[in-house]
Amino acid sequence: MKKNLAFAQSGGPTSVINASCYGIIKEALKYGIKIYGAKFGIEGILNDNLAEVTNISENDLNLLRYSPSAAFGSCRHKLKDEDFEKICSILDKHNIGYFIYIGGNDSMDTAHRLSEHMKKTCRDIKVIGVPKTIDNDLVNTHFCPGYGSAAKYIASSVREMALDAEVYAKDIVTIVEVMGRDSGFLAASSALARDNVVNSPHLIYFPEMSFDEKEFLDDVKTVFKDNHGKVFIVASEGLKNKNGNYIYLKEQKADAFGNIQMGGVGSYMKQLVAENISKRVKVVELSILQRCAAHIASLADNEAAVMVGKEAVDKLMKGICDVMISIEKTDSIFSAGAVPLSEVANRTKFFPDQWIDKTNRWVTRDALDYMLPLIQGEVKVPFIEGLPKYIRFI
Repeated sequence: MKKNLAFAQSGGPTSVINASCYGIIKEALKYGIKIYGAKFGIEGILNDNLAEVTNISENDLNLLRYSPSAAFGSCRHKLKDEDFEKICSILDKHNIGYFIYIGGNDSMDTAHRLSEHMKKTCRDIKVIGVPKTIDNDLVNTHFCPGYGSAAKYIASSVREMALDAEVYAKDIVTIVEVMGRDSGFLAASSALARDNVVNSPHLIYFPEMSFDEKEFLDDVKTVFKDNHGKVFIVASEGLKNKNGNYIYLKEQKADAFGNIQMGGVGSYMKQLVAENISKRVKVVELSILQRCAAHIASLADNEAAVMVGKEAVDKLMKGICDVMISIEKTDSIFSAGAVPLSEVANRTKFFPDQWIDKTNRWVTRDALDYMLPLIQGEVKVPFIEGLPKYIRFI
């Protein structure tokens, strides 16, 4: 008897996480099995809250590919010892022998622990991971689906905001806060905004470099003087002091995985600038906008998300499990590979030190060459009555 397949989404959503679901469903349909999407991540398995998508229409499947957020819902659930057997019983109930978990560092840990349990208990259930994160901080993959689209949104928004910020002759300091708890890939992407019209951002601050208030104020004063009172700054939410502490956080609340709730670096910087340089300071926190702007998603990113979804099914059907599908780059071609989940789980990829121009608070040419291919192409999001049309299953 053929085994069925289930997938789930986890962690923060992206503009292309549903494209991976599209790839999974598209490939799994070839095998004549039932396909289930768990609602709200692994919690959907625990609660037997599954949506069967075996008979999804071609129109809805295409809508799914270009929809932002997690169409089946997400969660940040750390598995307890008692969860494993409950998960097995639900999977057995629906004759599910293949499970795909789409997510980031913590999700790959969940997938690995689940796979280990299946082996330990001799269950015929194969588990595999599919990468997803706008932070681009998963190791052993060229990039993570979600990053290219977030980078495209950030660079485009910074370019447009820079044009807006300089329409008046008055002095103005603009600070844009982007996501990135530990890795500066998102902050770095703002460098792509510069062209022959826009010279912003002027300063970029990465979590990989300790933040010093005096150095920051010196940087801003220099640009303020040299650029006629116009300063445009992009900063990662994860800035830390030399002791490794998030100095702008008054209360550090952590989730089940120990991750601190972020946000506030822009306001912190604003206070420093207002007290020492100029009272005219604007702060823009991109927040969830950078991970849900499907209308300006990168086609290269979307195609990569579809590719890893399809590859996950292909690997499972060949009996391969306990791996994360990776993305490899040869010349200008992206292809799918695989890496053991144990070599991904709970590890963090940082923005390379050699790609940071510390003197100018900028990035090197190598960094730009890495990022540019990831933002290429535009997706064809369906529009109805002037607005994008999306789909969800929760």
